[in-house]
Amino acid sequence: MYMAWKKDASKVHASWDSYFRAVEAGKEAGQAYMSPPTLRGPTTSSFTSSPSTSSSARSAVPSSSGVAGAVGASESEAERQVRDSMRVLLMVRSYQVRGHTLAKLNPLTGGPLFSYVPPELLPATYGFTEADMDRPIFLGGDNLISGFLSSGSDRPYRTLREILQRLQETYCSSIGVEYMHIPDRKECNWIRERLETPEKYTFTPQQRVHILDRLTWSTQFERFLQLKFPGTKRFGLDGCEVLIPGMKTLIDDAADMGVESIVIGMPHRGRLNVLANVVRKPLEALLHEFDTDADHSDDIGMGSGDVKYHLGTSYDRPTVSGKKVHLSLLANPSHLEAVNPVVAGKTKAKQYYLGDKDQTRVLGVLLHGDAAFCGQGVVYETLDLGQWKHFSTGGTVHIIVNNQIGFTTSFETRASPTPRPIRPTSPRQRRRRSSM
Repeated sequence: MYMAWKKDASKVHASWDSYFRAVEAGKEAGQAYMSPPTLRGPTTSSFTSSPSTSSSARSAVPSSSGVAGAVGASESEAERQVRDSMRVLLMVRSYQVRGHTLAKLNPLTGGPLFSYVPPELLPATYGFTEADMDRPIFLGGDNLISGFLSSGSDRPYRTLREILQRLQETYCSSIGVEYMHIPDRKECNWIRERLETPEKYTFTPQQRVHILDRLTWSTQFERFLQLKFPGTKRFGLDGCEVLIPGMKTLIDDAADMGVESIVIGMPHRGRLNVLANVVRKPLEALLHEFDTDADHSDDIGMGSGDVKYHLGTSYDRPTVSGKKVHLSLLANPSHLEAVNPVVAGKTKAKQYYLGDKDQTRVLGVLLHGDAAFCGQGVVYETLDLGQWKHFSTGGTVHIIVNNQIGFTTSFETRASPTPRPIRPTSPRQRRRRSSM
């Protein structure tokens, strides 16, 4: 807000303008505030200097008329407006940091993973009551707050109820986003600006039909396998069928952004569905491998070890926009997460031989089970290697399949509410890790 005031004093409220001018004039922070003659009128000030004047001019003191104009009633109202604005900004920050803990991520209950509500997400923590919900609160002009709270010149005020509703829709609906810990502010703001849009994202009727079609293929494939092979362990995608339209959309968008090849690694769960509906392995070949054991020597330890859930394939897949992208799903051993560095290595090799110095033409995608992702060390090691210059692939998309039906770790055995590794964040933690 101070930087915005330095550029153009008219972009901030009159109460903030008078405060910043008093501070520039040498007042202590606790004594700098003076109520402007009017709270909602144009920006006024009793100082003769402006943000663009010299430092000597800024040392001017308030005129007596400005002090006389600050009557007790307006001073109390202005102080409350400033205090409310600051408290709302603190609450917005809390939702950006902790709002994901209330996201409706439990597919069995349709609610949050935990019943605990962080107190910093409650309006009462900041002194707001039900009586304050419909009271307009000043949020500032342009360039102060981005996203859905960006007021502009036409809406400098928002009610607390409206602010809370948009915060909950953005951070506490069916998508939980945890990103404020990212040390790179550009990366952090890139995510925030795409989340906190002025209006909620809505799908067109054509997009809805397209998603339904892909979801239908995913669901019907699981039903078919259940009917055809009822007594066989098939590691189904039941409960997470949305993975298929999600991966297809990821591939379409990546191709539109210039990606030519995608390297995929994944565990057992959902593998047959991904092979059939994403990588488009011929169904006759897939069902033949599923229904027969062509390599009986595996039973005595003499075969290749490539059982049906370990096999991969490759395919040049057309996208919705008409482009083509090469997909390769890698084979992997029973230690499923061992495929992680293999995917990263193949992605890096492809980038090298394609001359992809910007690392924009080849993408790695890794799928995980929730327990494996937060419990196996190779995940940590691969994530760490991705940050090193000669190992980096420009970024890997990680998808955790967690349907809470089978092969899912209970919350009591995790170190965090969601299945993610706890990575060292402080310099002391990083030094300690490097010495182990």
